[in-house]
Amino acid sequence: MSKRLDQGFSAVELLITLFVAAAFIVAGYQLYNVVVKDGGQARADARAANVAYDYLRRYEPTASDPCVASTPLNNSSIMVAGLSNVRITIGISCPYASTSGLNNTRSISKITATLQYNNGSSSTFTTYVHRADP
Repeated sequence: MSKRLDQGFSAVELLITLFVAAAFIVAGYQLYNVVVKDGGQARADARAANVAYDYLRRYEPTASDPCVASTPLNNSSIMVAGLSNVRITIGISCPYASTSGLNNTRSISKITATLQYNNGSSSTFTTYVHRADP
């Protein structure tokens, strides 16, 4: 006598397969959400960095010789598309005392632009400007 093998899945095998498939679907959905969230945060960070850099370059020509410390913008509210609760601070400081050149006195100004956005994130850029009387 020969034994006949049943073809197909039993109810238990089908149930296990469905649980494994559901686990893969849930894991895939969570991964998708992480990628979308990280992509949105990266876009917000890039937009904030661009605005902070733009303000830094905008205030760069205001550096003077001799250096004069000031805060042209202090926690000023601005509108930026895609960001919420955006505040900008521009600070000009004099990290070095005037140094003697060959025939004149020169100074270096440090300009810092700090953009705070989305309730806790921030982007800061700094540059040094050297101005001399012609």
